[in-house]
Amino acid sequence: MRILLFVLFAAFAVPAVAQQERECRGKQPIDLGDGAAGCLLEIGTTSITSTRTRDDGASSKSTRNVTGRIDVALFGSYSDNRTVISGRMKAICRSLLPQVQQELAELRYNRIVINLVWPRVENPGTFIPKSELEFAVQPAFTSAQCRGVRFFG
Repeated sequence: MRILLFVLFAAFAVPAVAQQERECRGKQPIDLGDGAAGCLLEIGTTSITSTRTRDDGASSKSTRNVTGRIDVALFGSYSDNRTVISGRMKAICRSLLPQVQQELAELRYNRIVINLVWPRVENPGTFIPKSELEFAVQPAFTSAQCRGVRFFG
């Protein structure tokens, strides 16, 4: 009986703790199950500009495509390991994919940008220069079906 109560407490405690953060009050909770929990900040659109240039500089091509965007605030165990970040982003994308599809139903897009925002973690400068933000942000993009994660840069 004690084990059952502990399991129930653990299952509901992490999302409840995330809801206590001022950034997450009244927002959809997210529990990744690996020590990180948080909430959905926003689902919207953004654009990615891709540029291709030949090595000899003779020509270049630039394209700008509308993409979906998921912004999530996370608290708990922060990691700079790209394998851990990639797993977290796939889990978030898969869980929120129906909402993204509903929100962006009238748009044609083939990528989704995911921003993991860590309000309580000082920016290490790994993804975004320290001079631009005080807190850590981990941006990357995935396909519209949440297959694979590619980091910017």
